[in-house]
Amino acid sequence: MFSDSDDFVNRFITHFEIECCYVCEINGEIAAMAFTLNSQLSTFNSQLSTLNSQLSIINYQLSIIYVYACATLPLYREQGVMAKLLETIYEEACRENVDGIFLHAADQKLEEYYRTLGFVDFFYRGCSEVFNRKERKEGAKDAKKFITPAVYYRKRLQKLESYCFVNWDESFFNFLYETGMQFCEYENDIFSLRIENENIIIDELLGDTPKEQIAQHIFNHFPDCKTVEINYPGNKNSYGQIKWCKLKNENLDKGYFAFAME
Repeated sequence: MFSDSDDFVNRFITHFEIECCYVCEINGEIAAMAFTLNSQLSTFNSQLSTLNSQLSIINYQLSIIYVYACATLPLYREQGVMAKLLETIYEEACRENVDGIFLHAADQKLEEYYRTLGFVDFFYRGCSEVFNRKERKEGAKDAKKFITPAVYYRKRLQKLESYCFVNWDESFFNFLYETGMQFCEYENDIFSLRIENENIIIDELLGDTPKEQIAQHIFNHFPDCKTVEINYPGNKNSYGQIKWCKLKNENLDKGYFAFAME
């Protein structure tokens, strides 16, 4: 259903526990499915102080579950099958004292659909910026530095300490690396990098270096690259929705989320 490569599917199945898959069967046929992944919503400042005036916020974490790869066979669509499956996931999460479940809609139509199921817009990021290759100047090439998933994970926590953000664990970044994502460091910035044909997509850029400079850095080291797309934290674009299990968490304003698996 998702046109993923066999290699990606095999790595996915071997990396994550089989319990993370929910299915709805009708007459012995799998009519719909959805995967889940445990995560945390972390903050290192006072964003959650309104929840409890006695709480000293240094590193506060909420337990949340990511729901992704939701799909229904065409024969069973518009019959409430996915709604029932998501409700089952939600009710189970609430029974297990999870703070909420969240997802990333592939388009605005799906965003509207998820709102009817009780999900609210919560995760945002900056507008994607796309840069086209320009002629490289002589002597413009600079040092290229790749870092390990473990190093990226640690540096990411430091870069996001002023945000309320989805805190993937280190194994998640190992999985991304195994499926072809690279992690880089440039001056004081870090970013992820994946190649799609002649295009390079930076799913996350953390730092203050001008984006034009980052794009030129990429062009300098990837001669076949024609465009660079850069994504980064911000408040412009809705990028995910959440359904809270606990009413107290509805006081939260917004969060940051990257690396959606659709």
